[in-house]
Amino acid sequence: MTDHILVIGYGDTGRLAVNAVLAAQPDARLTVLDKNFLAVAEAAANDVTAVVGDGRDRCALSEAAADVADRVIIAVPDDLSAFLITKAVRPLNPDTVIVAVIREAENHEIFSVDRAVSVHMRYPDDMET
Repeated sequence: MTDHILVIGYGDTGRLAVNAVLAAQPDARLTVLDKNFLAVAEAAANDVTAVVGDGRDRCALSEAAADVADRVIIAVPDDLSAFLITKAVRPLNPDTVIVAVIREAENHEIFSVDRAVSVHMRYPDDMET
């Protein structure tokens, strides 16, 4: 079986993550979770499973199979939401690798408390989400 990767947020950063995964692992099982119906439709058009819902909501996370994801990439435009999503995912899947993309350097410390979370900075000259 291939990796199951859940990408939460399908703005510019989420799209880049999905495209990078598909380029490196064409057979990866990808699921996108986003609150925006149009973003979900776009993800589905990119041949990935797509679910409408909030990454902070356990029901939406369950529907997106967060409990069996090998990796979870959190690519939402707000660091607080990313932190809350991290805290919602962890009890559902204690062993998954979580990658959180954050915008503010001072928020790095709150994510790094959980050593299983990999934190990546999104710099101002990057594309907007």
